Amino acid sequence: MKTQALTRPTDDEVNALIYTRASMDRQYLMRSTDDQETDCRSWCDQQTWHVGKVITDANRSASQWRTREREGFEEALRLIASKQYDAFVTWEPSRAGRELLAYVQLRAACQEAGVLYLTKGRVYDFARSDDAFMMGLEFLTAEKDAAVIRERQLRTVRLHAQQGRPHGRLPFGYRRVYDEHTGVLLRQEIDPEKAAIIVNAVDEILSGVPMNAIVTRLNKAGIPTPMKPTSDHSRGWMNSTLRQMLRSPTIAGLRKYQGKVIGEADWPAIIPRDRWEQVNRVLEDRARRTRYVEEDNHSHPKWLLSFIAKCGYCSGPLVRLHGMVPRKDGTRRDNYACPTVGCRRISIDIPRTDAYVVGALLGWLAKPESLAVIAGPSENWHERVQEAEAQVARLRQRLDQAAEEYAAGRISLTMLSSIERRLNPEIEQAAKATVPPVSADDVLRLLQAEDIESAWERLDLLEKRRIVKLLLDIRVVKAPQLGGKFDPNRIKIAPRFVPHEQYRWTRSEQP
Repeated sequence: MKTQALTRPTDDEVNALIYTRASMDRQYLMRSTDDQETDCRSWCDQQTWHVGKVITDANRSASQWRTREREGFEEALRLIASKQYDAFVTWEPSRAGRELLAYVQLRAACQEAGVLYLTKGRVYDFARSDDAFMMGLEFLTAEKDAAVIRERQLRTVRLHAQQGRPHGRLPFGYRRVYDEHTGVLLRQEIDPEKAAIIVNAVDEILSGVPMNAIVTRLNKAGIPTPMKPTSDHSRGWMNSTLRQMLRSPTIAGLRKYQGKVIGEADWPAIIPRDRWEQVNRVLEDRARRTRYVEEDNHSHPKWLLSFIAKCGYCSGPLVRLHGMVPRKDGTRRDNYACPTVGCRRISIDIPRTDAYVVGALLGWLAKPESLAVIAGPSENWHERVQEAEAQVARLRQRLDQAAEEYAAGRISLTMLSSIERRLNPEIEQAAKATVPPVSADDVLRLLQAEDIESAWERLDLLEKRRIVKLLLDIRVVKAPQLGGKFDPNRIKIAPRFVPHEQYRWTRSEQP
């Protein structure tokens, strides 16, 4: 079969596409890529080629271990395939890629479109077998170099971790001191101004201040976030930013490697380790998480128990449905209902449910024996929580062993059921002991009020919701019979905590 050779444009007609890339350009200063572009344009001028477009990937790795895609390179491949350009230009082959897959993609696109490749001042034609072979060796060498660099980096990181030395990005709350002559890192020390932000945030969280309030205060004060904004429209501090910073073992003077704490670090701790462990326990408690919503936002909470009370079947949150069930007089009423597809078994009147839950909560708060969950200002409860977690693990292990015995045929189903009936209540009770005690100021003020009911009515709806969510687990089961009659026995309320055996709470008198 007769083949038709590709028609090459003359040098004056060649329209070139330049691609530049830099692996480390977090500030997007484009210094390295600008230098690459300068050389590439010089080579094009020598070939009397016209530069039609320049594409840049800043702060993008080209190795197989990259964590971010190279949008610029993907665009370059699309433009080559479109046959809008006659030549593709990079400073060196490693700029186009540090893996053979990139070479295969580039070679296929250039061969299909008849595009030349200019790199390191020389023109290559992938239609020629020797040029294609030489470029394959160049990309293979670049892939090997990337692997060697990665091995060196991992070895350095591992050695630094074993020695407790810092590595990588500067953590918030610290500053680094370098030798002025050699540039070698001497030490990582506390930055007093930034460390004070961490200390104050930890104190506030352990005293019950919502994270939303802390984040709002930081944004109003104009305090810079750990990461500098890449635009003028930065969202500033967010709950996730603050939570990630406080959960980092770095601020407790601990060295982490591959996601695990491996020992003490050689930098000072901003907060003591036991206090860091306490604040992490609080942050892990999902019941203490609240989402800030502006009052004019349509999703601003308007009901006490919406998304707090749970369905007794699927454990999903109940929501408010307007006009769901008609009254006897024909008017419609609002109900809490389960919206989960496949369940939707629960529906209960909102005003009566709210009144019942509030009555149960205030009655529970009035009992001193139930208020042992309130933490004292200097109480170290972390060890107690750790013991409870170990107890939960032991009980669950016993239950798993019983299941294995049944699977092996060494015990009967009746014996397994008996073991489950005995162990499950113990596991549930021990799990409650793992919940960090309450130290919220609004709860303490409520307890110290002469008239708890009046004090409760003076609270904002958001404060009421937060207290209910913090203290109680509320589930609603299905009505035993139809008819729409309100049955308070359907509402199952349990404290989220268990009193500590050795703690005795006494109610302080109002001055």
